[in-house]
Amino acid sequence: MTSSTTKATTRSVVASFAAGAGAMVFLGLVAPVAMQGGGLAIREAFAAEVQQTRPVIEPLDVQAITAQLAEADRTMDAMRATTDDDIARLRRLTPRR
Repeated sequence: MTSSTTKATTRSVVASFAAGAGAMVFLGLVAPVAMQGGGLAIREAFAAEVQQTRPVIEPLDVQAITAQLAEADRTMDAMRATTDDDIARLRRLTPRR
């Protein structure tokens, strides 16, 4: 490893360690104080029931999807037809290895 690569690796390891230490300090010191002050009071959070009026997953319209895919195929064929001569020219001009 070169000197610059070693320095970059050392910096990233030190930065990662500092970030981890900072996160541990936050969770160990700041979070309990915030929890006691009521800012993050979990015991006051209530779960509300939600009544589903529709299915969670809507049924698929297979005919619409098939039509959309057919239209996409037609568009791709049209685009391919307009660029075929350009691609052929690029292949002729590109040196083979």
